[in-house]
Amino acid sequence: MNKSILAVPLVLSGLVGCTALGPFGDRPGYLSDQAVLQRASAGPLEATRAQIITDNDEAFASKLAMVEGARQSIDLMYYIYDDDYSSSVLTQALIGAARRGVRVRLLVDYFTNYRRLDWFSMMELQGNAGKGSLRVRFYNRPTKNIVQDAVYLTMGCGKDLAPRQPGQCSAEKFAAIDRLFAEERIDGQPVGARNISNLNIGNSGLFLSGLYAKRPDVIALAVQQGQDIDVEKISRQRPDEISLEERQKLKKLAGIYWDSKTAPAFQRLVAKAQLYFALSVYGERLGPIWDTFTGLLPTEKPLTEAARQDWNHLTDFLHHKLLLVDGNRLQAGGRNVEDSYHMHPNPLAKKYIFMDTDISMELKGGGEGVTRAFDALWDFDAMVATLAEIRQHAPNDFVANLDAYRDSALRCRAELTLSRRKACVDQQFQARFKDLALRLADNTKRMELSARTYRQTYARKAFPPKGAPTFAVDGKALYAYLENLPLDKSLSPGERRRIYGAEVGQEARSGKYIHDVWLRSLPGVCQRASKEKPQRVILHNAYFFPPANLTYALSQMANGAHDCSNVTVTVLTNSIETTDLNVVNLLARHSLKAFTEFYQQQSDPARRARFEYYEYRPGKGITTPSLHTKVTLLGDDVLVGSANADVRSFMMDSNNTLFVRGADQFRQEYANHVQGILSDPDKSRKINEELANTPRETLVKEDVATFRKLLAKYGVDEHLDPSQRKTAEQLFVQMLDASYSLTKASISGDKAGTPPAAGAPSAEQRQAQERFNQLLKPI
Repeated sequence: MNKSILAVPLVLSGLVGCTALGPFGDRPGYLSDQAVLQRASAGPLEATRAQIITDNDEAFASKLAMVEGARQSIDLMYYIYDDDYSSSVLTQALIGAARRGVRVRLLVDYFTNYRRLDWFSMMELQGNAGKGSLRVRFYNRPTKNIVQDAVYLTMGCGKDLAPRQPGQCSAEKFAAIDRLFAEERIDGQPVGARNISNLNIGNSGLFLSGLYAKRPDVIALAVQQGQDIDVEKISRQRPDEISLEERQKLKKLAGIYWDSKTAPAFQRLVAKAQLYFALSVYGERLGPIWDTFTGLLPTEKPLTEAARQDWNHLTDFLHHKLLLVDGNRLQAGGRNVEDSYHMHPNPLAKKYIFMDTDISMELKGGGEGVTRAFDALWDFDAMVATLAEIRQHAPNDFVANLDAYRDSALRCRAELTLSRRKACVDQQFQARFKDLALRLADNTKRMELSARTYRQTYARKAFPPKGAPTFAVDGKALYAYLENLPLDKSLSPGERRRIYGAEVGQEARSGKYIHDVWLRSLPGVCQRASKEKPQRVILHNAYFFPPANLTYALSQMANGAHDCSNVTVTVLTNSIETTDLNVVNLLARHSLKAFTEFYQQQSDPARRARFEYYEYRPGKGITTPSLHTKVTLLGDDVLVGSANADVRSFMMDSNNTLFVRGADQFRQEYANHVQGILSDPDKSRKINEELANTPRETLVKEDVATFRKLLAKYGVDEHLDPSQRKTAEQLFVQMLDASYSLTKASISGDKAGTPPAAGAPSAEQRQAQERFNQLLKPI
């Protein structure tokens, strides 16, 4: 994951009732092979070889060998695709494959990878110079509503901005802008009701570039430079060309930025944007987009409900991890394309080295279904944009050259007169300005240097796997490819519309097929368990902050609704010392506290499952490995994929998973592997008793102290005055309280002494679950 200011909570809630029919006509409980395949995007997959890889070097070597052996096609989907050392080696291999005649398609997350826009343009340029092709697309493009708001935010018409110029904010101007959006055509077709746009009007493109590059100063510049937009002179030049006039405009804009950056009004705008980025990770209460930017919108163009929904889902991530070669070899799991996932600790690596799990498969049947699943997202233009489209609606030329202007200004600050200083800056900036062609050449050189450094400095050294086993998976098992999708895959491509979020009890209809399988499988684990053959549920997952419907399912394994007396539920996850997302652990403690109290007070001792909660201990070396694995054991079934056990994975992100059934030897070997970690006090610790015995008031005090340290560590407190800091802490405590109280409301019975029933949650429980999921979904 990208490093955020905080991490995620453990929240548990609402399961579909065991007596209610599901969307496929089946009943929750043991899911038949047919029921699993109905939910799958592809399957059954016929495997000639399947292997679980837990070592980083082996995982990277496997990917590289697959790419180098490709003959016809390579399809990739990744949340993070970096430009670092190992990623440069893989990039070279992809370019080489395209040049020898392979079709290469790479789909990446927009919000996470926009800052590497030139890198992907370099890949396309180099990869299309041979017999094959290489194309890159970005998932979760800014919607038409967001592009429109970007125009209105940068018109200088907001009530929090300077006085308007004559005609700048006239009704005629708004009508003309609206007409441009209404008449827009993309690929020769009217946009119509599709919620997409490639328009760049005024400073809207600059605003979006700052937003996706995570540059608060650029956002502030775009807003501050509200201008009188001439709708008759909107540029129609090719996005990969920068005219002399456009270059002069960029230079002028850079000069305004440099001269304004210390002005109080500019700093206030920067602070607004910085706080948005800093606090958006905390969910609805601390980071609502409309509170951050509403004062900048014209009163004539308030934020609509549809636009608010789009802003709320601005960070719906493509969280898939998939490499599919020639339709018959695939690798999936938790690893992104970044050194952190493909190296052992070494001087080249970044702060985090992740412990992760992939599954590698060779297929003799079913691969065409995985290809179709890839096509479904690749062609979903409601959310997916090409590089050419991005360079229209969010060009990065200014962001890419801003450092060059800063260096020019610094070199010339010794000049005594303003005229000489400006002349000096003009000359220096002209020499340092880089158009797209020069930037792509720089990226090519950087790729070559980084790849060479990897081979010479890292690959030549021996890094034997240390406690990172590889597992062979039984060839005759049932394999199915499951996804969480922003669309209804049962509809034809032309009928598909974007799905926002997910509804408790309607997981499959919301496109969340992975969670639907999780939830419907848990009662069946209890049904199959016996004293002679006890069953296990293992959630070996990096970020454990379950959506409320999953907590409810777990509570039904404790309160006697099912006889789960021969089942053990084990969670093994990161501690706050090992995680890269601290907020998860802070909020999770309070959800866990509520669940622990429920288990103590409302569980049935004769029928309840045994629950174990373990966290990794920090390592003793300089680098502490961080867990990134997402493996789930549900009795006889194993799921290996990209889905975290958190609210975000249910409510916002796409994900993919390989479902494996009937691989008894592998399942037992993996369970033994996890048990070895649990039994080693140097690797993990059980915290059930700590949660049970620590008063919640103490937990709150400890977490507020941690919150203050994290704000200071990441520099957020520098942008808060004492009153704002106090308010932020109060809101943070409110979120901790919400994590606790909504979890409690999601799972507690209506009355003491009322016998529990296996079924759908009550109206009050469902309402609490929906509120929990909505409030905490961005975490």
